[in-house]
Amino acid sequence: MKGRTYDRKDVDYEIKKFLHKKDNCIPAINWELIEKEKNIIFPDDYKWFLEYYGEGSINDFLWFFSPVSNNPNLNSFDQFTNMKKSYEYLINGKFIDYEYVFYDNGIGLYPWGITDNGDELYWNFLNDRIEIVIIGAGYADVLSYQMNMTDFLSGLLTRKIECNLFPDDFVLENNYYTAVE
Repeated sequence: MKGRTYDRKDVDYEIKKFLHKKDNCIPAINWELIEKEKNIIFPDDYKWFLEYYGEGSINDFLWFFSPVSNNPNLNSFDQFTNMKKSYEYLINGKFIDYEYVFYDNGIGLYPWGITDNGDELYWNFLNDRIEIVIIGAGYADVLSYQMNMTDFLSGLLTRKIECNLFPDDFVLENNYYTAVE
């Protein structure tokens, strides 16, 4: 498992211009320990995002999972297990015929968020890149984006990217982030 370089200093992601945080909740996350124990390397922008915004939601609609959450509904590892079981049930029952696999040894889907409507947001770890995959509520639709999480979010919040799975009123004039305490 190759490590990625991650340095919190001098990081200035564009999303800070479009997403204001209401709270100053800065979680203490030992990424090195978590990644070693769970055999995963999280994307750098996700690490920064959780350290800057904390665990919570954008506009009370798009919720972010965290590996240190005490809430099983927002805990990355709990949700990975639950979503994988649901997905495998649907695949094995031939209810859906997607070609994705869940994360194993550096390859596959790993969840990072969910919407109030039940849309599931994943990274799809590929050999040399990571893409964003959104599986719509009820597994009816799948969208993918060839970009990192914060670029995807910035694109959504500036309406440069469309996601027809999300309601039109998701993006607000003054978008905000609410951290869970």
